[in-house]
Amino acid sequence: MSWNQSEVIAARQIIIGTAKGILSGSVSPVEGARAIARSSFKARLEDDPDILPFVGIASETESLPLGRERAHWQAQALADLQGKIDKSQAWALTVASTHCQSLVTRSGCLMRWPDG
Repeated sequence: MSWNQSEVIAARQIIIGTAKGILSGSVSPVEGARAIARSSFKARLEDDPDILPFVGIASETESLPLGRERAHWQAQALADLQGKIDKSQAWALTVASTHCQSLVTRSGCLMRWPDG
């Protein structure tokens, strides 16, 4: 498969920006994990040890309505799930923080075009 350098770099920018957002609190840990997991293949980082935990978070929380998905849910159903959502967000932050920091630390290296 041929890799488009600009797509790889753009996906890595999304990953690094999302990791920074999780650390700063401007991005929900679960939504951030979902975004990082979605971008991992285009970024050619699907097997990276700092990416794999985000795939796990996304998988473990895929049933939770977050972001735009919430518009399709009834208010009572959302209220009933809010405790689980809050616990999942806290858990995701605990799991993700170290990996977010590592991705940010490695960002200079990650933004260079990967070798073959």
